[in-house]
Amino acid sequence: MKRLLLPAALAAATMFGCTPAIPAEPTMQELLRDPAVSEFAAWQAKHSLPAIELEPAGPAPATAGGTRIGGPVWLAAGEAWPADPEGRPMSFLAQVDFAELPPLPDYPTSGVLQFFLARDDLYGANFEKPEAGKFRVIWREKLGGPGRLHSGRPAGDRGIDDYSPLYDATVARGIALKPKRTDQVPSVESWLAERDLATLLNDRAKSDRIYAFADKQIELATQGHHVGGHPGFTQSDWRADKRYQDVDRVLLNLWSDDHIMWGDSGQGQFMIRREDLLKRDFSKIFYQWDCY
Repeated sequence: MKRLLLPAALAAATMFGCTPAIPAEPTMQELLRDPAVSEFAAWQAKHSLPAIELEPAGPAPATAGGTRIGGPVWLAAGEAWPADPEGRPMSFLAQVDFAELPPLPDYPTSGVLQFFLARDDLYGANFEKPEAGKFRVIWREKLGGPGRLHSGRPAGDRGIDDYSPLYDATVARGIALKPKRTDQVPSVESWLAERDLATLLNDRAKSDRIYAFADKQIELATQGHHVGGHPGFTQSDWRADKRYQDVDRVLLNLWSDDHIMWGDSGQGQFMIRREDLLKRDFSKIFYQWDCY
């Protein structure tokens, strides 16, 4: 039988029927006393960005406007339901109504972005070229004029949500998203950390303490959908590729929850370069997702 080797003090305590005390995990304040952790936290604060958290708030109203995932979507009269390059109808994922969001620097104060994904086993993603995936983002400067509200499924379609991150009920009725203004700092997984803190993170002892602090941040933070701020990753930051290091603004970041599931509890994001966002040029968008 294989024997476990215990430290002497632990072995003695176990022998005499005692339950050894388990050292308490350090608190955030205790971790911040460490110079390396303090340097990392200061770096995070320097790169803080304003964001809008989007909290699920029950079934979405059947209206043309509104910020939601799934549910009905407004299309102009004569406008075809978005299709992938093979002609298959896409899945309506979400829309952001900027008129109902708190003001966010660089972002529109009105207008609607609608997000559609191809129905395949990758949810339309191209993991080598995030700009070349099978997705479509429609910018509507104004909603109105001839058009109508369509259900979350195109008429006559079969299995619109077979390969969609949305749950069936979310596709059918939609989930409203309630906005809240906040600020976000980059995670230790961000390529920005690799760029700015390589020496610090390559020191094993220091990086262990930094990652312990980062884990505490995750435990205490509210992980949720958002516009603006920083993207989230469950694996790694695809922007480490030099081609994408200037992709710096989040149009929409969606986490997994009771209404949407990216693979194994992952998250997806649509991003844009700030220069294109300022021009309201939504033709150059980058879409990616990952999971555990």
